[in-house]
Amino acid sequence: MGRGGFYQLTYNIAKMEKPIITGLLISAGHSGRMGAFKPLLPYNQNPYVLVITQKLLSVCDRVVVVTGFNHKEVEATIKFAFYDGNFFPRVDLVYNPDYEKGMFTSLQAGLKTIGNSDWVLYHFVDQPFHDKKFYKELISKVNSDCDWIQPVYKEKEGHPVLFRSSITALVNSSPQNSILRTIRDLPSVKKYYWNCNYPNILKDYDTPEDVANDRQLIT
Repeated sequence: MGRGGFYQLTYNIAKMEKPIITGLLISAGHSGRMGAFKPLLPYNQNPYVLVITQKLLSVCDRVVVVTGFNHKEVEATIKFAFYDGNFFPRVDLVYNPDYEKGMFTSLQAGLKTIGNSDWVLYHFVDQPFHDKKFYKELISKVNSDCDWIQPVYKEKEGHPVLFRSSITALVNSSPQNSILRTIRDLPSVKKYYWNCNYPNILKDYDTPEDVANDRQLIT
């Protein structure tokens, strides 16, 4: 069966009752291609890391922000915005001392703190442009029949993704140089690919040109 046919398979939506969802935001890299530190760049007049955290809080029970490079600046920004307000109990900061070894180590660091979460909404800091409607539709796909939920646009897989907490053990038992896609593709991982109408799932802000060419950017 071709990939397109695979994505069109019928899907039995057996929703879980009030699953606990943790947003996991990775904000640990150097931002080398951007030429500036992405987590603190402005989107709609607020730093990427704050914009995404606020949106995740609208659909997640809590949000874990994993820091690494420039972690003190990111931590200060988060604390200034949230730690004196109502969201303090729902935002956690995790420093990954191994961030230089790659993004997978930041994923591992974050997953060690998710506690009794049922699902993880795994998010990169270079996608501040998703709107709340997208997140609500994404989490509406949570169900008891799969372990991995990924949005797809025109048969191309995008981000962010949702995965069940059972994936955590597979991630944390893997070498630091692993790739999450390899775990996703294991036969034992039950996957659902959501054919959505959101082309933004295929893009991120990696370079100044990405930002300049995006008409949705407002600073």
